[in-house]
Amino acid sequence: MPANLTPDYMAAELEYKQAKTNQERMAALEKMLATVPKHKGTEKIQADIKNKLKKLRELEEKGTAKGARRSISYNVPREGAGQALVIGPANSGKSSLLGFFTKAPVEIADYPFTTHRLQPGMMPYQNVQIQLVDSPALSPETFEPWMTSVMRSADMLVLTVDLASPALLEDIEFIRQKLREHKVEMVSKAVQKVDGEGRAWLKTLMVGTHLDVDGAKDNLEVLADIYGKEFLLMSMSLKTGQGTERFPETVFQTLEVVRVYTKTPGKPPDKSDPVVLKAGSTVYDFAEGIHKQLAGHLKFARIWSKNKPDGLRVARDYVLEDEDVCELHG
Repeated sequence: MPANLTPDYMAAELEYKQAKTNQERMAALEKMLATVPKHKGTEKIQADIKNKLKKLRELEEKGTAKGARRSISYNVPREGAGQALVIGPANSGKSSLLGFFTKAPVEIADYPFTTHRLQPGMMPYQNVQIQLVDSPALSPETFEPWMTSVMRSADMLVLTVDLASPALLEDIEFIRQKLREHKVEMVSKAVQKVDGEGRAWLKTLMVGTHLDVDGAKDNLEVLADIYGKEFLLMSMSLKTGQGTERFPETVFQTLEVVRVYTKTPGKPPDKSDPVVLKAGSTVYDFAEGIHKQLAGHLKFARIWSKNKPDGLRVARDYVLEDEDVCELHG
């Protein structure tokens, strides 16, 4: 049986081949395992990935046992509708943003470099949850090389910047340059996630924080002039709540995913727990996301959509839209 490896898997395999540290290799292998198609034709590939992960983890454990510094979590398993990694310079509001939108317990202080590890939390948006992951600050004093591997595994980046900081532009340019050195580009829209040279193109939402501070709005205008065409840009005050109401929807739209509801013939649709797919996914992808065997026996589907006749019969290659209701027929 052919493996039929996906572009996401091939990109993860390329990251693994180009990895320079065990942490980067583990992150790439975990991404390979998550994206490899699960069927008989890939059983050997899956076993090989798991074996490599096991050996690398054993090496890390031995290093810790011999007195190496305490291991940092270099990867956070993806949950929900997508994973947005929150990055930024020190005191730019990363941890405050995570706490505000996810209610996850975070350590917040007025001094820099409070965050030393990856910290996930789940942000609700309508009927789905989006995973936000806080990360250590990016600065000349604290830049961790393993962070770029974590970025490559994320679905998008949220770059927080302090609109009241006198070093606002310098902070942004430092991060852009440092990531470029590690073949990571922050962009508003990515045509491909990893190109043939191994350079990752990551969708990035720039969030200007501390909007309530004097001078912040003037700095926001400067950011819009300089970076408005390169990044998605929004601003907020986590202290007053100004601008925060648009954040969950903006992140959801940036993830470029669709929610599809299941429907059993003769019964109403279940809209409490949608299947989340990448934009551009088909009826076949939807069926495969529910059960591999169901996809194999799929003949057609009926669709209830905002702009289509109710119960429209469609083929397996029909492209689904956000909040479609799909009734599968084998």
